[in-house]
Amino acid sequence: MIKGFFSAIEHLHNDAKSQTGLDDFGSSDYLNGLEVLLKAYDSSAQFSELGKQITCGTILNCLKGRLYFQAATKNFPDYSETKIENPIFIIGLPRSGTTFLHRLLCQHPSNQGLENWLGSFPQPRPPRSKWSANPRYLEVEKSLEMYHEMNPEIKDIHEMAVYEVDECRLLLMHCFANVTFQSNATIPAYEDWLYSSDFTETYEYFYRSLQLIGYNDKDKKWVLKDPSHMWSVDYLFNRFPDATIVQIHRHPKEVIPSVCSLVMSAKMMSEPSTSPILLGHQQLEQWASVLEKTIEIRKKYSEKFIDIFFHEIVDDPLEAVRKLYISLGEVINRDEINILDNFVRSDETKNSKHKYTPEEFGLTDFQINDRFSEYIKHYGL
Repeated sequence: MIKGFFSAIEHLHNDAKSQTGLDDFGSSDYLNGLEVLLKAYDSSAQFSELGKQITCGTILNCLKGRLYFQAATKNFPDYSETKIENPIFIIGLPRSGTTFLHRLLCQHPSNQGLENWLGSFPQPRPPRSKWSANPRYLEVEKSLEMYHEMNPEIKDIHEMAVYEVDECRLLLMHCFANVTFQSNATIPAYEDWLYSSDFTETYEYFYRSLQLIGYNDKDKKWVLKDPSHMWSVDYLFNRFPDATIVQIHRHPKEVIPSVCSLVMSAKMMSEPSTSPILLGHQQLEQWASVLEKTIEIRKKYSEKFIDIFFHEIVDDPLEAVRKLYISLGEVINRDEINILDNFVRSDETKNSKHKYTPEEFGLTDFQINDRFSEYIKHYGL
């Protein structure tokens, strides 16, 4: 086991090269974020030995993802001609219905999303019938199985599947500039760096990765999802100028305790000494501040945002989709609605056994309402 993360940076790169047989990591822009992250791990993370192993594995997979991406761009040099037109990005607080809406919209035969395994190890999306024989698919599948075995309760909170569409963070993490890293470790120095970062190169890598992954599905619209885009709306629109952002709204008092439970479950695997009270207040501040930032930045892009409320998705998800398509100036026909309806009827996330209370994390409804007062008032929640 490594003694220090930063001192192991060369070792991590060599491991990635030896495991893939590749040696081109692409542009060196990612190194700044990686170095800040590794130094932050050394200075403040409270990892157990298992936590160190998990974290090394995460870093290693991000580096391998870069290697696979670079190799694929050489095998498919015309990937850069793939157009990405009018993509949809779903944002909002975690636990507000973003995953359900994302998966629902991706059932539409004209849409495509970012599958977990392709977000981890980018390549042109092969035919679905060939996935189960793909070595990279199998590697990601095995990793997720091990993760669920180590943390079985996560399945009741937010189960991930190798074949399901997942969050953009999987690609963004390849540039080591994403809030996911601070959800798994106590690294305030990294947080400070991240919140003042320039995400231009991160979104360039992200854009090019989508071009590559969608190489075989050029006629399909991208539907993507990640709450972390709220920290970088300007950069998103700089690279995707014709994008539409769909923001889902749910009352924070119904969301924040659930978010805390999710983050706590993941963080305890790496930092078992994590204080739920400190975590609760950190999550409260993190999400309240970014929602306030989003309210302000939306003034620049008001015509590019569409709002959906959580109760609309719960009460009648198909009607919510119809309204969304009207707002987009598009039509969804009866056959397409029937496809989406089959997904709604078979969806199992509505039967989640996830249980939590704000008091577990040192919070009260009053505190949540008070800290999110600007957001609650702005959207009439």
